[in-house]
Amino acid sequence: MPAIDFRQFSYYPCLQCTEPEQIAYRELSDEDKDAILPIVELSQIKNEASFDSTIDAVRTLFGGRPFILDLSKDAAPEAYVPKKNADHAKIAKLQTAQDGYNTALLAHMMPTDGFAKWRECASEFANAIPALQFTDPASQAKNILRQAAQFWKAGVERLAIRVTPETSEEIFPIIGQIVAFLDSAEQLLLIVDCGQGRQQIPERIEFAKRSVARVFEELDPSQVLKLSAVCLHDSYTSPPETAKIYESHSRELWREASTGFPFLFGDYSGHRRLKKSTTYMPGDWKAQVVYALPESWIVYRHDNAQDPEGWIVGSKAILKHGSFDDGLNCWGSQLVKSAAVGKLDPYGSARFWHAAKINMHLYRQIRYTDEAADGSDVI
Repeated sequence: MPAIDFRQFSYYPCLQCTEPEQIAYRELSDEDKDAILPIVELSQIKNEASFDSTIDAVRTLFGGRPFILDLSKDAAPEAYVPKKNADHAKIAKLQTAQDGYNTALLAHMMPTDGFAKWRECASEFANAIPALQFTDPASQAKNILRQAAQFWKAGVERLAIRVTPETSEEIFPIIGQIVAFLDSAEQLLLIVDCGQGRQQIPERIEFAKRSVARVFEELDPSQVLKLSAVCLHDSYTSPPETAKIYESHSRELWREASTGFPFLFGDYSGHRRLKKSTTYMPGDWKAQVVYALPESWIVYRHDNAQDPEGWIVGSKAILKHGSFDDGLNCWGSQLVKSAAVGKLDPYGSARFWHAAKINMHLYRQIRYTDEAADGSDVI
């Protein structure tokens, strides 16, 4: 893979491996896929799916395009056991599958021999930039350094490392040591993950600024200007019930964090990350249509449960909303426009509408960053 200049990409969407996220990315044009450098977290696709199936899906989805390879550390949830009429054979089979996924996940998180299992996994993707794995920098320092050194020895010319508000301060001296044995700080991407949420925006901004400042303290002055960093945040959580404007705070956070350092922009692709404690899936659902604007979404949630007509009604409501603009020309927006004239087949399933929301958000953010870089007045 040719050497990547991190600063040539202005948008770093973070994607996991759920079916909607796969569909959303797959339906982007080739031009749009070339414009971004996704942060891809290996994660369980759906209940009972194996870790190997996740690897196969990522390999198929991204082909020869570059991406940052990371690992979602969220375990597959426990099999749900209903209080009545429990099919124990089926539950046992599901639990066995979930346990198998978690065993594989744990193996990739083990620090032994410089996170050898993770390095083996990353080696399967010639086009991937591996994110360095760790859970406890204080006890894993030597293996984090060995991981980076072994990647470098194997010819991996670009690496990434991700810090969150929960990350121990011990990681920053380790980052400095990693940069010291690379040819240049240009070869390491710092991902400052401010998390998901609509609250504590000032605190998240402060975390982003402080993280970069701490890394700078560990670098030789000659390397400071060569470091690239992504500010990652998403505020899509629980939208309102009707066709209303649901504001995003991610650009606001990124702009404020960038007052002292030119952060690259990243988000969770406008997709809420849910941590499930069991495989339980509610029987009732309500059709929801979400249309992406530059720094907000128009959201419609249907009143009636389990009514596919809601996607048609919702699409009509979106197009009539006072804040609607026809600035999208992508698979997701075409889905909304087709439904607005009563054409729903073959997309009468929630996963397609979740995918449409993500697809539109990606399309919008790609162009928004391009326009912002050109100095256009974008609202």
